[in-house]
Amino acid sequence: MDKQRFINEVNTRCEYNKYNHIFVTDVEPESAVVEAELRPESMNPLGMAHGGFVYSMCDIAAGVVVSQYAGKFVTLSGNLYFMRPGKGKKLRCEARIIKRGRTVNVVDTCVFDDSGAVTAKGTFEIYIME
Repeated sequence: MDKQRFINEVNTRCEYNKYNHIFVTDVEPESAVVEAELRPESMNPLGMAHGGFVYSMCDIAAGVVVSQYAGKFVTLSGNLYFMRPGKGKKLRCEARIIKRGRTVNVVDTCVFDDSGAVTAKGTFEIYIME
């Protein structure tokens, strides 16, 4: 499947992603980028991106990388470190595989704000079911 068709398919098949306005914007064989517009419902009471929203972006990006070559998979674990508040109009999460195993893949994620500043970094383990 070509790159744009893959992106379009991912962006239309998951209701959770659509509901939260989190969309894939780029993929490469070992990486993926997702972006999300910061909306009132994605913010915490302090006016910054909710931690769960940022975590979701990273989990989605990690899953998109793995979905390029795996049929069924689930997240085993994810560790996310918040560096600074997620503010601005949108956030971008870049994910790349750092270990591709037969059943477990490890994916690094990094979230950036509008200015390019790192707001969060994470590592996710993805279990390949088939």
